[in-house]
Amino acid sequence: MPAEQLTMPGDSGGRTNAALTEDEVEILLTAAVHAPSQHNTQPWRFEVHGPVIDVLIDEERVLPIEDPAGRAARIGIGAAAFNIRVAAAMLGHDTRIAVNPDPARPEVAARIFLADRSAPVPELGSLYGELRRRHTYRGPLLSHPIAPKILHRLDDAADAERAHLHWLDPATSARLHRLLERTDTEELRDEDRIHERRRWIGSDRSDDGVQESALGSLPDLPAFVRDLSAGFDTTRDRVQYETFPMIAVLSTSEEGAVAWTRAGLALEQVLLVATSYNLATSFLNQVLEHSSSRHEVRDLIGGHAWPQMILRIGYPATSTDPTPRRDWHDTFDHWF
Repeated sequence: MPAEQLTMPGDSGGRTNAALTEDEVEILLTAAVHAPSQHNTQPWRFEVHGPVIDVLIDEERVLPIEDPAGRAARIGIGAAAFNIRVAAAMLGHDTRIAVNPDPARPEVAARIFLADRSAPVPELGSLYGELRRRHTYRGPLLSHPIAPKILHRLDDAADAERAHLHWLDPATSARLHRLLERTDTEELRDEDRIHERRRWIGSDRSDDGVQESALGSLPDLPAFVRDLSAGFDTTRDRVQYETFPMIAVLSTSEEGAVAWTRAGLALEQVLLVATSYNLATSFLNQVLEHSSSRHEVRDLIGGHAWPQMILRIGYPATSTDPTPRRDWHDTFDHWF
């Protein structure tokens, strides 16, 4: 797969030979590990080469049943790479990024080049304060509408990374809901999938996976929310969820490893911008984890783009706990 370079607006493309300080590495990689990933597996590792950071796929944290091609893992890696760009911008480093940069090392999914420090880079640096605030929210949403100008900002965030948000109208949302219900029913009969999920979902967790307190309440009626604990016991209460939340499908025009990483860059920018407006987000990606239903979602958005993520977006009615994160030291391979 050839490398693809993505350039930030206004990026001069300059490089520097100055090595990053230990404090900078800590800030950058702490930001990276706050990215979202499927079931919070955190499928990334990092290497630092002078002013260059490599983000590698950790094959031991790729889900063989639910993500056999590594699509979701690479989306998570793209999100982690975007967080590095945000933290670098806060520190005053302009950045550029290459996706799949080294044919001899296919495990390197993204390479980030940091230019000399100057003033903070406002376009991305302004999102730094949202990194720890952002988390997946699985509770009910309020009925408050989202202002059109905010929706346009979310569109722009996706477009900046060459992805696109498709906002579903009520009729298309209803079709998606039927597809979600069918997929959820089929997954309850998939023992391998449920067994894999048990490794990551429920109970108390200290550094990865999704603990029970982050799962949110169970809906009292069918709703647009993914119950990650489906198939095994839970003690959560039941509450009323909204009928029709705002649903957006994040897509790319191409398919493959480069497109998946690019989708992760776009996803995290959308999520951080949403967080800056106090919006909550969660995912309805179970239909994208099966080839047949993913193609049905592709038809829902016009049949030309590849759906990579399905987002449920709105104002939270309550709160859920953020999922835990590994210490950045545990994800760090080498410092050259």
